[in-house]
Amino acid sequence: MKIDSDVIQLLSQIGYLACLKGNVTDGQMIMDSVEINSDSNPAAMIGVAISRIYAGQYPEAARALKKVLNTEPSNMTAKTFLGIALSESGESEEAFSLFKEVVASGNSDNRAVASFYLAEMDVAEIK
Repeated sequence: MKIDSDVIQLLSQIGYLACLKGNVTDGQMIMDSVEINSDSNPAAMIGVAISRIYAGQYPEAARALKKVLNTEPSNMTAKTFLGIALSESGESEEAFSLFKEVVASGNSDNRAVASFYLAEMDVAEIK
């Protein structure tokens, strides 16, 4: 049975909000369903990745975001969150490179997030 893309989008939003509100277990369960049923829809996969980041599952988040970038190589939102997942996994060089690209080419929201992480990386290097 194929689930309608509007339902997938709604489930993705519910799962994301559950994670945001601290209900990570239920949010992850919802996002697992989204991942299975999304047909690798980029927006849904980014939602899955964000929920994985909230849960501290950085390698899983990175895998989901790399799937998005395989089909949409210039997706700056995916690059922003991939940078976060990699940064949190200790893969600073690749994260730094992604954040620099996002600052140069992303929209204002993505640039703000990337700039924050770049500043955090600079502070960490100073210490």
